[in-house]
Amino acid sequence: MSTQHLRFGDCATLVRSSIFPSDYPDEPYIALEHIDQGQLSLNGYAFGRNADSQKIRFSKGDILFGKLRPYFRKAVIAPFSGMCSTDIWVVRPKAGIDRNFLFYWMASDLFVNHASDASEGTRMPRAKWDVVEQIKIPFISSHSQQEVGSILKTLDDRIALLRETNSTLEAIAQALFKSWFVDYDPVRAKKEGREPEGMDTDAAALFPDSFEESELGLVPQGWRVSSVYDLAQYINGAAYKAFEPNSEQKGLPIIKIAELKAGVTSQTGFSEISMPLKYKINTKDILFSWSGNPDTSIDVFVWPHCDAWLNQHIFRVVPNAEQERSFVLLTLKYLMPVFAEIARNKQTTGLGHVTIADLKRLQVIFPCHIVLEKWNELVDPLLEQAFIVMQKARTLASIRDTLLPRLISGQLRLPEAEAIIEEATA
Repeated sequence: MSTQHLRFGDCATLVRSSIFPSDYPDEPYIALEHIDQGQLSLNGYAFGRNADSQKIRFSKGDILFGKLRPYFRKAVIAPFSGMCSTDIWVVRPKAGIDRNFLFYWMASDLFVNHASDASEGTRMPRAKWDVVEQIKIPFISSHSQQEVGSILKTLDDRIALLRETNSTLEAIAQALFKSWFVDYDPVRAKKEGREPEGMDTDAAALFPDSFEESELGLVPQGWRVSSVYDLAQYINGAAYKAFEPNSEQKGLPIIKIAELKAGVTSQTGFSEISMPLKYKINTKDILFSWSGNPDTSIDVFVWPHCDAWLNQHIFRVVPNAEQERSFVLLTLKYLMPVFAEIARNKQTTGLGHVTIADLKRLQVIFPCHIVLEKWNELVDPLLEQAFIVMQKARTLASIRDTLLPRLISGQLRLPEAEAIIEEATA
């Protein structure tokens, strides 16, 4: 593929048409927090009547790109028309430019780094279009653009399918958690003289057949009330500056809330200094981000990468015993709406938080040992498979990000890229 270069502004148009949300009360409104890399997270998105001040109008197929420095990796091809925050660029490919090719180029480090260099401001630096549009980008034939866009889109489709599989496995585990430890379905069935659904006689025999009074009301006999705090140790990360971060990727990455969602990127700081081991993150550690936007930042994660350092505003959750890990993880996930509401009630300038005091106040039911053992037999394989599937998705995402700059610059031919992908997915 022969390679030429064009100005970015010759390949794309910035849509600047603004609207008043009150004139479009039924149109969806997209903010920065709704955009993940390559996809929209639509939980809690608003409509025009809920959004004040002018917004930018976008059409289905436009590329939405967060222009604030912390959100430069947030880009998506709009799946519908609507309006968005003025902190989002609405970019439309010009004639002869393949949409997918342009999207992947904007998602690459080449563009992100240029956008970062072209940003101005202190607290929330914003990229400047009149600078970005001068960037020289590799231009290849329309046919080659389509081929590159297609192969990268195919990779993203595979990643999306793996993520759906992961979500399905986790949903099965969460449904079982709710049935056993929230609704007490097996106990209620036995109390009413019925056989519990979905389990054999031996498993059913492990559950009590009656309830007893507690400070939480009626709970299965022999099970105990526990605060969420007493389920595990909650180790808060260290202040970012304490790590003496470097941008040369020397040492271990420092994990902030941004890395929990996007992984380690070119924007991630690293540290070579020796810190107490309690701040060290290991693969499969449970991490609880307890500060930030209640709808998008308060969340629970299983760390999928290698060793790293833990930044503040995130708890590393260490269960009291390894056999209690799945129960603790799904308890925290089940309580996410509660945590979000706690944070929302403390919001200042859009941010909220969940404290140790909150964890001490929140109470849950802890089952007897034999029920917990049976729970682990059923759920641990589901969660392990979900973790493996997500690891595969991350591997493909890493391959995509490695191939992307070489493909769009014409340095790597399509048959070579296809061979790399085939080997990784075999």
